[in-house]
Amino acid sequence: MKRAVFLLAAASAIRGSLAQVRVPPNFEVGVKWQIVIQSTIDVNPPLEPADAVVWDLDLYHVARTPEVVSHLRENNPNTILICYFNAGLTQKSDCDYETRWEKSGLLGNVYDPEEPQFDDERWVNIKNQTARDWIKERITLARDVGCDGVDPDNIDGYHNDEDGNNGTGWDLSRDDYVSFVRELAEHAHGLTTKRNYTLLIGQKNAPDLVEDVGDLLDFAVLEDCKSLNGGGGDDDDDNDDNNDDAPFCGEFQHYIERGRPVFSIEYPSTLGDDETGECNAGGASKAQYEASCDASTARGNSDFSTVLKIQGGVGELNGCTQYCDGLQPGTGIVVTATDSELDGNECPPEATGSS
Repeated sequence: MKRAVFLLAAASAIRGSLAQVRVPPNFEVGVKWQIVIQSTIDVNPPLEPADAVVWDLDLYHVARTPEVVSHLRENNPNTILICYFNAGLTQKSDCDYETRWEKSGLLGNVYDPEEPQFDDERWVNIKNQTARDWIKERITLARDVGCDGVDPDNIDGYHNDEDGNNGTGWDLSRDDYVSFVRELAEHAHGLTTKRNYTLLIGQKNAPDLVEDVGDLLDFAVLEDCKSLNGGGGDDDDDNDDNNDDAPFCGEFQHYIERGRPVFSIEYPSTLGDDETGECNAGGASKAQYEASCDASTARGNSDFSTVLKIQGGVGELNGCTQYCDGLQPGTGIVVTATDSELDGNECPPEATGSS
């Protein structure tokens, strides 16, 4: 009985806190979106796709090139800008790396010793309050530069520390990350955006955290929940019938049932060239397109907002995108213009933490 009373009280408290979150009316299940975090979007050509409502861009690209926000708003004044940043790791390209993290003693092991492209990313000691405060300042920066929400990545480092492996270097647990995400959510929801809404915060992957944080967050961003990326450039037909995806995708129906969008990224290996970043003219192969775009109860991804992207190399999450519009292979291919030279713009003082 005591447990039942406790759970009812907790549920009531959650509902009360969620009632304070002011969400833009067009931030809804099934809304069209685009994600580009490889390079800064080009602020000169017309914006493509013009009908994307939600844009997920790298926080530091936006901070370095404030014209990005006005570029989005000029295309659609109701654009919702989500800013991606690394919450569980930090890397040399982050504006606050040299001023804060590099000599802080709060950085652990590299993200993946077997993947040399990630050798500049190191796990953060999220148990440390200073580290948490610095990550929260990234969230405040997002609000200050005009973002409507944040997409904090790598909130599942505890998987690297299971069975005594201590892959992060900090011996982090699932409970550590639950506590961390809850603190980030409370901070985000305490901020008001320039458009007078609550700063939104999402869950990135980590399906086994849904039961503990799913009621506190406003959306989710999933990568490869259907495990279709395969290997190589063939059709990879064997990937089409992967029946292990439903538990990953399906966990996030929790968000859909509560009217909160789930933004899903699939990585069909035939979409484009990861070494050049170029889209294939016809998009993903017919088999991979159909498997990527199959949204059903059985797959667990019904009502998700899905985009197909390149994975790996210079093509990783660049402007090359294919949508599932009309469910016709060879259609829905869009290339958002980017300008890598803008990535080298100087970080503003407020982004470095030195202002």
